[in-house]
This record gives sequence, C-alpha cells and structure tokens, in this order.
Amino acid sequence: MNTEQIEREGLAEIAHDRERGASELARRSLALLAAYVREHAHAPSLREDARGFARKLRATRPSMAPVQNLVAEWMASLDEMPDAQDDAPGYLAGQADSLIERSRRAVTEAATHAVQHLAPQTTIITHSSSSTIREIFRLAAPRVGAIVTESRPLREGVALARHLSALAVPTTYITDAQIAAFIGAADVAVIGADTVLWDGSVVNKAGSRLLALAARDAGVPFYVCCESFKLSRTLPHEATLEEMAPEELDAPALAHVTARNVYFDVTPARLVSGWITERGMTADFRDADWMRAGS
Repeated sequence: MNTEQIEREGLAEIAHDRERGASELARRSLALLAAYVREHAHAPSLREDARGFARKLRATRPSMAPVQNLVAEWMASLDEMPDAQDDAPGYLAGQADSLIERSRRAVTEAATHAVQHLAPQTTIITHSSSSTIREIFRLAAPRVGAIVTESRPLREGVALARHLSALAVPTTYITDAQIAAFIGAADVAVIGADTVLWDGSVVNKAGSRLLALAARDAGVPFYVCCESFKLSRTLPHEATLEEMAPEELDAPALAHVTARNVYFDVTPARLVSGWITERGMTADFRDADWMRAGS
C-alpha cells in the first residue's frame, strides 16, 4: 500500500469508526503514521508530508482528546528526526510505536488504580465502552458485577456485554432509558472518557451525563477513569460534540421531523466524584496538578 492509499483509507477509517474508543483510535492513528513514514521511505518531502497527514488525522475526531494529544506529541518528533534520510523513517516509526506502548500501559495503570478502590462483590454500572472500562473488568473479574447500557444508536454495549460474559462477570444488560430504574442496584458508576476538559468536565458518549445525574440523585459515586492523554485545555463552552448521520437512528422519514444524532455530551465536573488516571485518583480536579501536567 502506498502513502496515498494509507492516507486516504486511514483518514476514512478513523473518521467513520463507531466501535473503538478514543484511546484505541489514537493508537490506530499512530500506527497509520508509522506505516506512512515507513512507506514514504527516503523521499525528501517526508517531514512535511507526514506533518500534513498528522494534521488531517487530528482533525478527524474533534471530540476525542487522545487523537489530538498523542498525534501532536508524535508531530514534535518531526522536528527532531535525523537529517540522514535513511534513518528518519525508522526513527519516526519508532516514536509512534513508543507512544502506542505508553498509551496501552497508561490504560492498564489507570484501570489498576480504579480496581484498588473497588470492594469485593461491587456492582458497577457503566455506559458505552472503552478500553479502560474493559481493562477494569478484566482486572476485577470475577469478583464484581456489572450493569451495562445498550449505548444507542450502534449498541456498543453489546460488545462490552460479550467481553464481560467471557470474563464470567455477572452482567445485567439494559436500555439507556432504564438507567434511572437500575442505578439503585449499583454500588458505583464508572465511565471512560473521550476528553476530560480543563475544568474537569467530561466529554463522553451521549447518555453519560444522564448516568451521572441518576447517580447523584441516588447517592451512587460516579467516577471517570482514563489516561492522562485524554486531558484537554478546552473549556466546556469550547468543546466540539460530534454529530453523526441521523440514519443510524433508523427514524422514519416524516414531514416536519428532524432526526438528530449527537454522539457526545458533557458531564459537568460537579457531578463527578473522582477522576482516575495512571497517576492515581483525585476527588478535587482543581488541585490535581499531576493530572493537568499530562495535557
């Protein structure tokens, strides 16, 4: 596959993916960049061509901070790459591989910190699916239970339920509309995040804020677990909430009716009991300089 194919097909893949979470898409973006520079080989335009591809990747998913942050960190290596053209592709690909490994390690470390705060036989309610949430259940199984939402419109909760079934985690699968009915059966609510904003508010799959509100009303702690790569300097009023094709809703075509399919919502920091990253947990985001340092 040549560089034009890698760029064209890679951008389409990242832009249209509805199954993988933000961290997974960030790692996939880095893998695409590694493939791109290896294929680009010795061309004198390597630096600027790779920079252009990286910028396009960052623009594909504006609601997902790790795509922005990890690709931006990789872009910094373009200014440090060896002058020798024979060495540059290997160096740049190695930088991408290193960031991929750091991201994977951060997922496991964040999940480990979360599990340390879970008592045996805890029932966790969650919404949507992320690599961090799956890792929490992998580490905690089978001593926890789960309540998993369907996560409309494409029902990524189904894949999470399959994952939990394979781990022998007792799981209740519900529609998003049943969150309030089942929140009382949970000991704790835990979600991943696509982006943690500068004030501690959280951008995640639409419905996350409803879960947080239900948890607050029921007195159930609500935690956000993610890597520090997901921290952003963006404020809530600046956040971009991606809207996808309304056809995903399978709504009837009716006169005077407009279907909307906004994929993300913002959960205010005041509804979050604690933020967990690979650096540990904090209950006060304003004092969490160790978290902000990762943005």
